[in-house]
Amino acid sequence: MARLTGFQDTLFFNGPEMTAPGLTTEVLVYENNYFSTNDYTLVATVTNINTNVVVRLDGSIDGVRYGPLISNTITQNGTFAYNIGDCPMKYIRGNFFAETGGTDAVVRLSFSAR
Repeated sequence: MARLTGFQDTLFFNGPEMTAPGLTTEVLVYENNYFSTNDYTLVATVTNINTNVVVRLDGSIDGVRYGPLISNTITQNGTFAYNIGDCPMKYIRGNFFAETGGTDAVVRLSFSAR
């Protein structure tokens, strides 16, 4: 089955630094007759890590119930990119889901949708 891409746009979101687990702002990534996305990239930048942090990109089709599209455990400082394709959603958000081994980590989540 061929995928039609008659109209396409790429959306970008850069979240603030988070010093405790929490959520970014949700972003609308589908609007009928305007834009439609189904490929997503999550970029996580971590500093001051103690043991590990868990980062996620959550998706929703109704803006109420969210589930993880991407979930990764990071064990060192740095910037890490993860992606998923062919998974249409209406809303996505970044999720600094958990931190173990201390409370010093600083996490910044950015994502794109195409």
